Amino acid sequence: MELLMNGEFLQMIADTRGELDNIRKWINAGNQFDSKTRYLISYAVIKASGTVEVIFKNMIYNCLSDGANEKAKGYFEKTIIDSSCNPNAGNMSNMLQNISSEWKTLFDQQVKQSGEKDKLNSLVQLRNDFAHGDSISVSIDTVIKYFDSAVKILNILDNVCT
Repeated sequence: MELLMNGEFLQMIADTRGELDNIRKWINAGNQFDSKTRYLISYAVIKASGTVEVIFKNMIYNCLSDGANEKAKGYFEKTIIDSSCNPNAGNMSNMLQNISSEWKTLFDQQVKQSGEKDKLNSLVQLRNDFAHGDSISVSIDTVIKYFDSAVKILNILDNVCT
Protein backbone atom coordinates (compact mmCIF):
# COMPACT_ATOMS: atom_id res chain seq x y z
CA MET A 1 0.00 0.00 0.00
CA GLU A 2 1.54 3.27 -1.12
CA LEU A 3 1.00 6.15 1.26
CA LEU A 4 1.18 9.63 -0.17
CA MET A 5 0.22 11.52 2.98
CA ASN A 6 2.40 14.12 4.58
CA GLY A 7 5.13 13.04 6.96
CA GLU A 8 3.26 14.03 10.11
CA PHE A 9 0.34 11.77 9.22
CA LEU A 10 2.64 8.93 8.22
CA GLN A 11 4.43 9.21 11.57
CA MET A 12 1.13 9.13 13.46
CA ILE A 13 0.13 5.99 11.55
CA ALA A 14 3.51 4.35 12.18
CA ASP A 15 3.40 5.22 15.89
CA THR A 16 -0.12 3.83 16.29
CA ARG A 17 0.68 0.70 14.31
CA GLY A 18 3.77 0.20 16.48
CA GLU A 19 1.67 0.42 19.64
CA LEU A 20 -0.84 -2.04 18.24
CA ASP A 21 1.95 -4.42 17.27
CA ASN A 22 3.46 -4.17 20.78
CA ILE A 23 0.09 -4.97 22.32
CA ARG A 24 -0.24 -7.98 20.02
CA LYS A 25 3.26 -9.19 20.95
CA TRP A 26 2.45 -8.92 24.66
CA ILE A 27 -0.85 -10.76 24.27
CA ASN A 28 0.68 -13.48 22.08
CA ALA A 29 3.53 -13.98 24.56
CA GLY A 30 1.18 -16.04 26.72
CA ASN A 31 -1.00 -13.26 28.10
CA GLN A 32 -4.23 -14.05 26.24
CA PHE A 33 -6.04 -14.73 29.50
CA ASP A 34 -4.41 -12.00 31.58
CA SER A 35 -6.91 -9.55 33.04
CA LYS A 36 -5.02 -6.67 31.39
CA THR A 37 -5.63 -8.04 27.89
CA ARG A 38 -9.21 -6.79 27.77
CA TYR A 39 -8.08 -3.29 28.74
CA LEU A 40 -5.25 -3.25 26.23
CA ILE A 41 -7.59 -4.23 23.41
CA SER A 42 -10.01 -1.50 24.46
CA TYR A 43 -7.11 0.96 24.48
CA ALA A 44 -6.07 -0.27 21.02
CA VAL A 45 -9.56 0.45 19.67
CA ILE A 46 -9.54 3.96 21.13
CA LYS A 47 -5.99 4.66 19.91
CA ALA A 48 -6.63 3.36 16.39
CA SER A 49 -9.95 5.17 15.95
CA GLY A 50 -8.61 8.37 17.51
CA THR A 51 -5.63 8.40 15.17
CA VAL A 52 -7.93 7.99 12.17
CA GLU A 53 -10.12 10.85 13.42
CA VAL A 54 -7.23 13.25 13.97
CA ILE A 55 -5.69 12.50 10.57
CA PHE A 56 -8.98 12.69 8.66
CA LYS A 57 -9.90 16.06 10.15
CA ASN A 58 -6.43 17.52 9.75
CA MET A 59 -6.16 16.25 6.20
CA ILE A 60 -9.31 18.11 5.17
CA TYR A 61 -8.34 21.18 7.20
CA ASN A 62 -4.90 21.30 5.55
CA CYS A 63 -6.43 20.99 2.11
CA LEU A 64 -8.90 23.82 2.68
CA SER A 65 -6.66 26.14 4.66
CA ASP A 66 -3.78 26.10 2.19
CA GLY A 67 -3.64 29.67 0.94
CA ALA A 68 -6.63 30.79 3.00
CA ASN A 69 -6.56 33.94 5.11
CA GLU A 70 -6.43 33.79 8.90
CA LYS A 71 -10.17 34.26 9.37
CA ALA A 72 -10.96 31.41 7.01
CA LYS A 73 -8.37 29.22 8.74
CA GLY A 74 -10.00 29.99 12.09
CA TYR A 75 -13.39 29.06 10.69
CA PHE A 76 -12.06 25.80 9.22
CA GLU A 77 -10.41 24.96 12.51
CA LYS A 78 -13.65 25.44 14.45
CA THR A 79 -15.85 23.61 11.97
CA ILE A 80 -13.50 20.75 11.11
CA ILE A 81 -10.78 20.20 13.73
CA ASP A 82 -12.91 21.07 16.76
CA SER A 83 -16.04 19.29 15.52
CA SER A 84 -17.39 16.15 17.10
CA CYS A 85 -17.37 13.71 14.21
CA ASN A 86 -16.85 9.97 14.21
CA PRO A 87 -14.30 9.03 11.55
CA ASN A 88 -16.53 6.59 9.67
CA ALA A 89 -16.77 6.52 5.90
CA GLY A 90 -20.20 8.17 5.87
CA ASN A 91 -19.03 11.17 7.87
CA MET A 92 -15.96 11.56 5.69
CA SER A 93 -18.19 11.46 2.63
CA ASN A 94 -20.62 13.98 4.13
CA MET A 95 -17.80 16.39 4.97
CA LEU A 96 -16.54 16.10 1.40
CA GLN A 97 -20.06 16.77 0.10
CA ASN A 98 -20.00 20.08 1.96
CA ILE A 99 -16.80 20.99 0.10
CA SER A 100 -17.24 19.45 -3.36
CA SER A 101 -19.78 17.00 -4.73
CA GLU A 102 -17.07 15.82 -7.14
CA TRP A 103 -14.78 14.95 -4.23
CA LYS A 104 -17.62 13.11 -2.51
CA THR A 105 -18.44 11.06 -5.60
CA LEU A 106 -14.81 10.20 -6.25
CA PHE A 107 -14.24 9.28 -2.59
CA ASP A 108 -17.38 7.12 -2.44
CA GLN A 109 -16.44 5.28 -5.64
CA GLN A 110 -12.90 4.57 -4.51
CA VAL A 111 -13.97 3.51 -1.01
CA LYS A 112 -16.53 1.13 -2.49
CA GLN A 113 -13.91 -0.34 -4.83
CA SER A 114 -11.47 -0.78 -1.93
CA GLY A 115 -13.81 -3.02 0.05
CA GLU A 116 -12.51 -1.47 3.28
CA LYS A 117 -15.53 0.62 4.33
CA ASP A 118 -17.10 -1.96 6.66
CA LYS A 119 -13.83 -2.51 8.53
CA LEU A 120 -13.36 1.22 9.17
CA ASN A 121 -16.97 1.54 10.28
CA SER A 122 -16.57 -1.50 12.57
CA LEU A 123 -13.56 0.12 14.25
CA VAL A 124 -15.55 3.31 14.88
CA GLN A 125 -18.52 1.30 16.14
CA LEU A 126 -16.28 -0.57 18.58
CA ARG A 127 -15.04 2.77 19.92
CA ASN A 128 -18.61 4.02 20.31
CA ASP A 129 -19.71 0.79 21.99
CA PHE A 130 -16.88 1.05 24.50
CA ALA A 131 -17.55 4.76 25.08
CA HIS A 132 -21.15 3.91 25.94
CA GLY A 133 -20.23 1.23 28.45
CA ASP A 134 -20.27 -1.93 26.37
CA SER A 135 -17.50 -4.51 26.45
CA ILE A 136 -15.31 -5.04 23.43
CA SER A 137 -14.99 -8.67 22.41
CA VAL A 138 -12.63 -8.65 19.44
CA SER A 139 -9.05 -9.81 19.12
CA ILE A 140 -6.08 -7.51 18.76
CA ASP A 141 -5.61 -8.99 15.28
CA THR A 142 -9.08 -7.73 14.34
CA VAL A 143 -8.30 -4.25 15.68
CA ILE A 144 -5.10 -4.18 13.62
CA LYS A 145 -6.95 -5.38 10.52
CA TYR A 146 -9.54 -2.63 11.00
CA PHE A 147 -6.83 -0.01 11.51
CA ASP A 148 -5.00 -1.09 8.36
CA SER A 149 -8.27 -0.78 6.43
CA ALA A 150 -8.81 2.68 7.89
CA VAL A 151 -5.35 3.72 6.71
CA LYS A 152 -6.26 2.62 3.19
CA ILE A 153 -9.35 4.82 3.34
CA LEU A 154 -7.28 7.73 4.65
CA ASN A 155 -5.00 7.28 1.66
CA ILE A 156 -8.05 7.46 -0.62
CA LEU A 157 -9.17 10.62 1.17
CA ASP A 158 -5.74 12.14 0.77
CA ASN A 159 -5.69 11.36 -2.96
CA VAL A 160 -9.16 12.89 -3.40
CA CYS A 161 -8.32 16.07 -1.48
CA THR A 162 -5.06 16.81 -3.26
